[in-house]
Amino acid sequence: MKILITGAKGFLGKNLIKALSDAGYEEVFEYDTDSSEQDLEEYCRECDFVFHLAGVNRPKDRSEFISGNKGFTEEVLRKLCGYGNMVPVLLSSSIQAGLDNDYGRSKRAAEEAVFSYGRENSVPVYVYRFPNLFGRWSRPNYNTVIATFCYNIARDIPIRIDDREKLLPLVYVDDVTGQFLRILKTGIKLPPGEFVVFPPSLIYERKLGFVADTLMRFKDELSSGRQPQLKDEFEEKLCETYMSFLPE
Repeated sequence: MKILITGAKGFLGKNLIKALSDAGYEEVFEYDTDSSEQDLEEYCRECDFVFHLAGVNRPKDRSEFISGNKGFTEEVLRKLCGYGNMVPVLLSSSIQAGLDNDYGRSKRAAEEAVFSYGRENSVPVYVYRFPNLFGRWSRPNYNTVIATFCYNIARDIPIRIDDREKLLPLVYVDDVTGQFLRILKTGIKLPPGEFVVFPPSLIYERKLGFVADTLMRFKDELSSGRQPQLKDEFEEKLCETYMSFLPE
């Protein structure tokens, strides 16, 4: 199977490439901003499955929301159709697609484009609306507040917390890639226009202050040469994330 990943050098893309490699998938087309138009043409012509992870969430200009989310999604789908290669497409979207702002509207437009592609070509499509993702290879001050906290705390840089009581829905990146591989292997079909429901058991709701305090505890325990005391599965995943940010 030949698999196309857009946004391959991003946080989720890099983790998915590792998961695919570990699972034995050898033909992976990695598309990102440094790839060429010819690369995209070739990948869309040859691929058997598309993980569309590319997107814009912190542009220099607001117009990039539409071009980077809606526009690029439509471009990928047009190229697939142009080559008569109507393969399954999985889109990584955001819970913010439900909001009435520039980013939310652009993500919602990308979702609608994928759903239309699925209906018109009778091909399976999978649209996820993710909350806050965390895990290794995430970028501080870009991907997630946890990445920023981990990076700063590991380097004794102050962190900012506006509301310690704010409840965050959190999803660990390895759980996401595990679900992606399950879809790839099973080829399950959903009713047209239906979102993929991420398993509720893998969504952790934690207060922002609790996350910061836990990371500070990890730092203190590791600095004193002790093994961090991990109370549950979430803390195990949070600790692994924190340790990936430790300076070499």
